[in-house]
Amino acid sequence: MTRILIRCDASLLIGSGHVIRCRTLARELQRRGAEVCFLCRRQPGDLIGLLEQEFQVLALPEQPLVACEGLEGSDLYGAWLGCTQEQDAAQCLEILAEAAIKSPRWVVADHYGLDAHWEAQLLAGLAGRDAPPQLLVIDDLADRPHQADLLLDQNFFGEATEQRYQDLVPPHCRQLLGPHYALLGPEYAQLHPLVFPRTELKRVLVFFGGVDPDNLTGRALEALLDPSLADLAVDVVLGLQCPHRKEVEELVARRSHTTLHGPLPSLAGLIARADLAVGAGGATTWERACLGLPSLVVAIAANQLPFAEALDRAGYLQLLGDSDSVSTEQIRSALVMKLADHSAGEISAALTDGCGASRLALAMLGISGASISLRPAVSADEALLLHWANDSQVRANSLLSDAIRPADRQKSL
Repeated sequence: MTRILIRCDASLLIGSGHVIRCRTLARELQRRGAEVCFLCRRQPGDLIGLLEQEFQVLALPEQPLVACEGLEGSDLYGAWLGCTQEQDAAQCLEILAEAAIKSPRWVVADHYGLDAHWEAQLLAGLAGRDAPPQLLVIDDLADRPHQADLLLDQNFFGEATEQRYQDLVPPHCRQLLGPHYALLGPEYAQLHPLVFPRTELKRVLVFFGGVDPDNLTGRALEALLDPSLADLAVDVVLGLQCPHRKEVEELVARRSHTTLHGPLPSLAGLIARADLAVGAGGATTWERACLGLPSLVVAIAANQLPFAEALDRAGYLQLLGDSDSVSTEQIRSALVMKLADHSAGEISAALTDGCGASRLALAMLGISGASISLRPAVSADEALLLHWANDSQVRANSLLSDAIRPADRQKSL
């Protein structure tokens, strides 16, 4: 059986996004017959218990909390790791040896605090008498080198998307870049062709991630208390680690037509029936995009801002700003404007069809044992066909080498 190791963390500081998207990948790999083992560090908000419901988890020892206030960039991400990269790699190798886990086919690393130094040490330690495993890196930042055989970055940066890792990975590394490879649950691919464009605003979904430390949920609910928005139905989702549940519950109780949901197996149902989302700029961006949900977005982390700005410029969402600057009044004003003119301007469903996890699993495991079937193309395949047409090798062998823009393709149909 193919064994795959996944190194990722969740915490009150990091959030839950890395673990949730790795769980999505792990489910797909497991469905295809692979054996998946997670390596996660114990810390407040770690989600180890959640993963243990489905997978083997080897827990790295908890480290003393590091003060992160004032830290930025690599210093902040290093603090999230809780120790040096050398210590983390050594602890991973030690716990793997204790569990008698040898010769994995793949190692998956999804952590901003890890780079080529950790990767080299871990892969060398796992090689032994056998060839080292292959390495998949899942990243969003493009700010450090990797020794990856395969790299996934599901974010959108317009024309710059394909160039971000040019000098950061080995020449042989295969790069899967853009929302076409977003790691979404299978329910999103199933619903993708079934959801129609929104033509009116009746229901709003509010979700700011698994932690929401700045209580943006509260700001959004205060905005929705405006009398002009009173007829809107509102679904509010709080993550496992939200520290502001009491304040949110009080606001929900003050507003009619408002439902508070705890952690859900999937947001797909709420996204499909909503007409507008107010939420963060993290992984849920691609879930909303897949189901064509117009969104008012607040970047809750520095790394979310660049791709949220790119999506805003391209008309895929409306960026309100970052969590430090966005006020209740700003959210209220944006909602009132949407209510007055809720045109379906966003074309976000063209960004992803929800099959990214399947594509990544195929890149890792190959087509051995996989069944291949044919079906007629449908209108929901437009984004996929455009992605194929814009493949670098296709463009290099075409009469016109420039990438085809969605608007140009639509004009030609």
